[in-house]
Amino acid sequence: MSYEAGFYDTHTHSEGRSFLELREMAERGIKKINSCAFYPVTPLYYGTLIDLFRKLMEFEVSRGSKAGLKIYPAIGIHPRCIPPKWGRVVEYMEENPPTIIGEIGLEEGSELEVEVLTSQLLLAKKLDIPCIIHTPRRNKESITEKTIEILEKLGFPETIAVIDHVSLDTVGMIHRRGYFCGLTVEEGKLSVEDTLEIVEEYEPERLMLNSDSGFSGSEYLSVANTAGHLLEKFERDVVEKVCLKNAEFFFRN
Repeated sequence: MSYEAGFYDTHTHSEGRSFLELREMAERGIKKINSCAFYPVTPLYYGTLIDLFRKLMEFEVSRGSKAGLKIYPAIGIHPRCIPPKWGRVVEYMEENPPTIIGEIGLEEGSELEVEVLTSQLLLAKKLDIPCIIHTPRRNKESITEKTIEILEKLGFPETIAVIDHVSLDTVGMIHRRGYFCGLTVEEGKLSVEDTLEIVEEYEPERLMLNSDSGFSGSEYLSVANTAGHLLEKFERDVVEKVCLKNAEFFFRN
């Protein structure tokens, strides 16, 4: 279904997609994407992440442009990618402020993960940078609650926090506290039917759609495909908020 306004996929790992797939995303109406920093093995050196950030901000943005996509790089230390001397990475982020920090968050909820997340949130709060905050597949409810406790303890502004990969069980606690909710339409996360249910139940102003596509077999066109189903059930202005406008407001682009 054609949709002139276009779509915004707010959470991808575009490095894992081919140039032809990026071009197909653009042809299907996905005009903007966030490409989040993620290293598929635990880095042995903090400089590995710094070079990854440079790659996203320089090379990946250019690659997207050639494919017809506007790529916004998000840089940060993913909880599964914490290197030795990780504080040096945070120092780099402060010296080279990104426009988006992400994805950051908790995986197991260990003391180290909490320390790394807290450090990055404090930087984001200081510099007023919107954050993409990861929640895991396992123990999602308890980890989401712990994440919210950290945010509230820091007095972190709700206006710069999107808690991503929400489930039917966690979306309520996130939305109720005023945070933005990342709806990830991917096998093992939200189905199209789940997404329709959430959009029907909650005010659409703090919902945004993403695919989390990247290195796995996840569906890189899920935002465009899901938008087609949303358009069948909801008014066009609701769909435009969830698929584009909320993200543009939150990420300031």
